[in-house]
Amino acid sequence: MVEIFQNLNEAFKAAKQNRDILSKEIIWESGVSKSQFYRIISGKETPSPETKIRVSKSFNIEIEEFDRLHAQAKLDTDTESTVNLNGTWGDQKGLRYSIFALAAVLAVGIISILILDLNQPDAPKMDKVVSSPKDSTSFIRDVTIPDGTSIPVDTTFVKTWRVKNTGQLVWKDRYLKRTTPKSDLVCSSPAMVPIPETAPGETVDISVTFTTPHLPGSCRTDWKSSDKNGNLHFPDMHGLFSVVTVTR
Repeated sequence: MVEIFQNLNEAFKAAKQNRDILSKEIIWESGVSKSQFYRIISGKETPSPETKIRVSKSFNIEIEEFDRLHAQAKLDTDTESTVNLNGTWGDQKGLRYSIFALAAVLAVGIISILILDLNQPDAPKMDKVVSSPKDSTSFIRDVTIPDGTSIPVDTTFVKTWRVKNTGQLVWKDRYLKRTTPKSDLVCSSPAMVPIPETAPGETVDISVTFTTPHLPGSCRTDWKSSDKNGNLHFPDMHGLFSVVTVTR
């Protein structure tokens, strides 16, 4: 059964739900910044042909359907802008009415947010935690491929991070786990790579082999330390990440 959407926001929400992934992961697949992504789906910006392909594929819709929904979003935005330009506050009575109306809208918005919070589809899945208060880590630097490096499409490269064991436990049988879902719109890589045994106070270089997608854009993947079963050692810490610019 083919879903019929009224706008790109509906297609966006459906893609998150059907694919069971987060907003940020669809944005990463689009190959553009967060602000640019939302300008595109609201009809305020026309995407490049490559971005259109990326977003359509991420939303699981045809290019023609994207064009229709984007045109509708642009029409809605233009109509809203016209209403805002032509509308006036009117006299004091009208001003009071507008303030009350705005307050009502805000109240509904707050209630909606609270309801959504109770059943938030963007909430990350929790792994079993294997952390210890005696365990700690610190990022040192990018050894290869600094963030923002330009790399052609369909190209294999090796990203290396240097980190330090700043805790009191020996790192043994540990892995670097990819937390970004696989997608042919994002750089491909192994799901996990082993971390060499590292004693407290030592530094270690961890490398991952990537291949860029076939379309230009931005490509980000995120990584965290885990055991062999994928359970996280530092669930509350920001992990390592790689961001490259994919070019023709």
